[in-house]
Amino acid sequence: MKTLMGWMVSGAVVGMIGATVATAQTNVPDRVRAGGDIRLRQEYFDEIPISKDPPGVTRGGQNDYYRIRTRLWTEIDLSQDVLFRVRAVNEFRHWERPDQGGKPDNSTYDFPDEVVFDNLYLEVRNLLDQKMDLRVGRQDLMYGNGMVILEGTPKDGSRTTYFNAVKLTVREIPDTTVDFLGIYNNPEDELAINSTDRDLTGLVSGNNDMRESGGGFYLKNKSFKDLPLEVYGLYKNESDWDQVSGTNVISHDELDVNTLGFRLLPDFGNGLAASLEAAYQLGWRGDADVSGYGVDAALMYKLPGTVSCKPMVYSGVYVLSGDDPNTKKDEGWNPLWARFPQYSELYVYAYDADGAARWSNLIMPNAGVKCAFGDRLTTKAYVSYLWAMEDNGPGDGKDRGFLSGVFAEYVLGKGMLTAKDKLSMHVLCDVLEPGNYYKADDMAIFARWQVMYEF
Repeated sequence: MKTLMGWMVSGAVVGMIGATVATAQTNVPDRVRAGGDIRLRQEYFDEIPISKDPPGVTRGGQNDYYRIRTRLWTEIDLSQDVLFRVRAVNEFRHWERPDQGGKPDNSTYDFPDEVVFDNLYLEVRNLLDQKMDLRVGRQDLMYGNGMVILEGTPKDGSRTTYFNAVKLTVREIPDTTVDFLGIYNNPEDELAINSTDRDLTGLVSGNNDMRESGGGFYLKNKSFKDLPLEVYGLYKNESDWDQVSGTNVISHDELDVNTLGFRLLPDFGNGLAASLEAAYQLGWRGDADVSGYGVDAALMYKLPGTVSCKPMVYSGVYVLSGDDPNTKKDEGWNPLWARFPQYSELYVYAYDADGAARWSNLIMPNAGVKCAFGDRLTTKAYVSYLWAMEDNGPGDGKDRGFLSGVFAEYVLGKGMLTAKDKLSMHVLCDVLEPGNYYKADDMAIFARWQVMYEF
């Protein structure tokens, strides 16, 4: 029934787009734009430690697989200030290891897999004497470094990041914009074609039917050129859900959490700049109180460069509160809609036992250097040391370990087949020497290469 419903709704959407495109191409072809991208990745990881009982278990053992994602989009100016956009996405995988025999389709992403619409929205600009914009529908959202809002569908990795949302942008105050948000993300996509009933929002493996909803405001002020300020207030609800563990069913209570935070971006001149984001949370899960805090601070300095190389060094600290296992209260930071790799492609997997990509309980001083060689090559190297705020791991301490990595991205070509196409590639590698927060001793690794063509 869900597959049939998805086909019917999707067919109606595609038919409407086709009719609109045909009309637009006949009368006003400049109002229609289209494009897409093709991405090929190979990812490998092994020995990633997790806080799981029995201790010493590493996340999934050795993994080696290819990911092939295709996206096609079109957007149509229905009038000068009204835009309609739709984007269709498909991703399938080929596994080298481990063996996927017998695993369900929603885990393996077998070809041709499902087709989903990760953009499907209507945008109306310049309402009320150019003071408001309104966007309604499925859309991508990101604020700041992504500490609270970036990823609406964390369980499918980087295939999609969409939110089912309403965003109203208000420009009533000079040098200030305020976004008012409403978000409602179901655990499964009812519009998917060839649906595999894939869980998109849950905390554990498999389907756990956790709905995420909420909203709030995000304010950006540039009254002081060298001190931009951002302030936000957000409410999130995570519905109650059941976790199947063997023959047991574990019930998890509904969560309501309120988050108030700010972000400062001072520019001191002469190549020196900084960023500081801090937030506090209060709420409840069932009968238990919830609280938490997070701080993301960094100092950046652009070194004197040449025409070919523009280096920058940075140092910072990322702090997220942890849950004290000796209290009934939950003091752990809730990442809201920010369950994605954040500071590490490797370490996001280390949180699997705590909830997929649920960043929390962390003190992470870090430093690195970036260098751009013209507009073709960008490189980065970084180091971090990780501690837990609370010693609630399987080991006998708070030392999560030493994390380091390298990244390089190269633009292979532009304007090859069309005026705006681009072919790029990147490689990255993260390694972790685990500390006494875990029982594991072996070095963990995550490595990836990617080629992407955008047109």
